[in-house]
Parts: sequence; structure tokens; C-alpha cells
Amino acid sequence: MFGSPPPLLRGYQTMIFKRTLLAGLFIALVIGPLQAQSDPVGAVFQEWLTAFNSGDAGAIRKFYAERLGDADAAYPLKNAEDTCGFDTVRVESRTAQGISVLLVEKCLPALERLKIELGPSGEKKLKTFDLYPLKLPPERVNAALTDIADHLSASDKFAGAVIIAHGDKQWSHNWGNLDKSGAKPITADTPMFLASAGKMFTAVSVLQLVDARKIELDAPLGRYLTDYPNAKTARVTVRQLLEHRGGTGDIGILGQNDGANRAHVRTIADIIALNGKRPPDFPPGTKTDYSNYGFVLLGAIVQRVSGESYYDYVAEHVFKPAGMLNAGFPDLEHLDGVAEGYTTFYGKAPKLVSNRDSLPWRGMPAGGGVASANDMLKFFNAMKSGKLLSAKMLKLATTAGDTPWYGMGFIVNSGENPSWGHGGQSYGMDVAAHYYPKQDTTFVCLATRDMACDRLMYDWYRRYFGWPK
Repeated sequence: MFGSPPPLLRGYQTMIFKRTLLAGLFIALVIGPLQAQSDPVGAVFQEWLTAFNSGDAGAIRKFYAERLGDADAAYPLKNAEDTCGFDTVRVESRTAQGISVLLVEKCLPALERLKIELGPSGEKKLKTFDLYPLKLPPERVNAALTDIADHLSASDKFAGAVIIAHGDKQWSHNWGNLDKSGAKPITADTPMFLASAGKMFTAVSVLQLVDARKIELDAPLGRYLTDYPNAKTARVTVRQLLEHRGGTGDIGILGQNDGANRAHVRTIADIIALNGKRPPDFPPGTKTDYSNYGFVLLGAIVQRVSGESYYDYVAEHVFKPAGMLNAGFPDLEHLDGVAEGYTTFYGKAPKLVSNRDSLPWRGMPAGGGVASANDMLKFFNAMKSGKLLSAKMLKLATTAGDTPWYGMGFIVNSGENPSWGHGGQSYGMDVAAHYYPKQDTTFVCLATRDMACDRLMYDWYRRYFGWPK
């Protein structure tokens, strides 16, 4: 564990410790001698375990490149850090071609199963390599997540807040400070940048106006933005924009090297002026390509149809009825109280730097607003209760359409444990916010570091749900 384990976990850890000691002897007796007799599958297992437990990025990448064709090994590297490696509990089964081993994470009281199956004789690549966790008891999941977050926070890879709500029961925790001064800690009420998670607010606004019969889903953009400069893009429908099937592309202000564009973009009209002459990247409706610019256009439609600014509309019709007290779209001159993000530009910079120079002047319909973790929980509660959308529009928004992973402004998982919500990633900010209707469970994570929530949500998910069979 990272630090002293919570009392809840000590009994479980003691059991695991005893099993691990016995298992070490078992493995030494079973796998060791077999390797000495040129046992290929035992050798592969030992090769992986040695590389993984070393924590050495080069050794881990070498194994995954040679054995699995995964030269980047991005997930295994994160997993090695989160778990601190594995101890072997027992070999569950083995043949000349395959092995199944029960493992325990060194940092957490969590079990994982590894299955290896060799490829054809003489080939280095494996036929099967499956490493997946066993489901933790519900009362231990949050403690496990806390340990992972503590570890990431200690190495300055996470600062932020997490809320997990099961029906009326709520668990909340926060890490780190508002900025590097350390003067004020982050809380569940601290506003943090949302990145693309703000697309949910734009989608809700559009669908409210659809319900009010002020917007038609299959009407073209040009019906509402009559002065749109490109005739082909003007034929893209509202539905296609909501589903990322319009071919409208990106906006050209969010990249590390887009400072020249950011300098003169302050309004939605400015973004359209920068991108409006461009035709669609592909015939609209023929494929899916995630589009920030498409949601900017949706925000422009909201303005034109409602007669209000996009920002005023969202404040009045989304934030206010949901009770989101710390949500908004502050510009760069009004960020007091907003947690500062720190980035390595996804590993391209040697150390963390403030993300302020990479921010647009103001958030927009594609994302970039702020809210607290409590605000986001209130948003999901308002969605569930019908305060923001009718049942018909909610179903439309949160049901996958032509794209299996997207509804209308919401990322959708239609698998064994269905969910809807939205993530958000940009330099020095990361959001994971999803609702699981089957379990009536909401997961909200806001972070001021690159990809931290994406990582924590994955760790939480696999311990809470186990691995799909």
C-alpha cells in the first residue's frame, strides 16, 4: 500500500500476504524447474513478470513489442505504476501451450488473472495474452481508488476531485491544491476546466429547443445560420452535427502551436470566421469523425434560435435548473477561484507547466467551461430527474445511433454495464463523468493534470465491475 492501509483492508491484505508467501514457494517449485527443462510457456510468464515488476519502461515495451506487437505499451506502463507490479498467488492451470496464473497487485488488495497461450511453434508473438482484474467487494472499491489517487498525487500526476454516487449514497474525496502556491486545497466545490465534457451542455440546449419545436434535427445548418459562408457545410444537418457525422473538423485554436489563432479568437463568431469557408471533410452522414467545430456551430444555432447568447442560454436553462452554482464560462481575465491546470503536453515537455498559455480566451460550445465535481453530479441528477430534458429527448441523447459509442452529445456504452456521459481532455485538464443506469451509479472525476481522470476511471471501473466475460 501507499502508506498505512485502511483498517477495512488489513484483514484482506494479511490473507493475501500469507497466500503470496506460499505461492512464491509454489512458483519456485513449479515454474522454476520446468523452465530448467526448456518449458516455453513458463519462460514467457517469467519473462513478462520480470519485465513488468522491474517498472523499467524499456523492458516493458520490449516484451509487449516482441510478444504482442504493442511497441507503445501505454496501458501496461500505467498499469505497472498503478499496481507496483504483481506477486503470484498460484498457477491455476497449465498445459504445454498455455498457463493461467492468479496474481495479486503489490500496492492494492486486488487480484488479477493472467492467461497466456503460445503462438505457433517458432513464433515469438503470443496467441493469447489476457490480464484482467477480479471484481473487488463493493466496500473495498473506493479504498482501492483512494490508494491509486494518493500514489498519483504524491508524484504530481493527479490533483482534483472524485465523487462516486450510488443512488442517495455519496463518496467524495479531493487531492492537491488550487495552484502551485499550495495556499488553497481543491474541494468538491472548486471549479475546474471541463474540456469536451461541456459538449453535454450544448447538446442539452439544442435538444431543449428541439422539444420546443424551435429546431428540427434533420434541418440543415443553413436554415438557422442563413449567412453561413460555405454552401456545402450549410447543408449539414443538426443531427449530423450532434452525432459527429458532419465532417466539420476541428477549430484550429486548441493545439500547443495554435497561439497565433488563439490570439484573435474571443467569440463564437470569431471561430466561424476562422473556419467557415472550409467545406466538409467528407460527405456528411457517411462516417463519424469527432468534431469540435461541429459543436461550435450548434452553439451558434442556439444563439440564433433563442435570441440569447450561448452563455446566457446555458446559464439560465442548464446550470440554473440543475443547481450548478460554480459552473460558467469565465474568460482569461476572470479565473480567480478556478483551479490552475498543469501539463507536460502529454509527455512532450520535461516537466509540468501551467496550461494558461494554451487556453482559448473563453470556453465555447465545444467545451472549455468550468464546473465543480459537485456541479457535475448535480447535472447528472437533473438529467435523471427530467429537470433538463424530456424522457424522449433524454433517450435520444443517450442512445447510440449510427456511431456505436455516441448518442447526441453524449458518449454511450451499450455493453454489459451501460453508461452515458462525456469525458474531456486537453492540456492540464482531464474529466471523466458518466452515469450507469443499471447500477444507479454516477462517477465524476475532475483533474488538473493530463489524462489523470481517464486513468482513475479505468482503475475504478475494472475493480467495481470486474472484467467483461
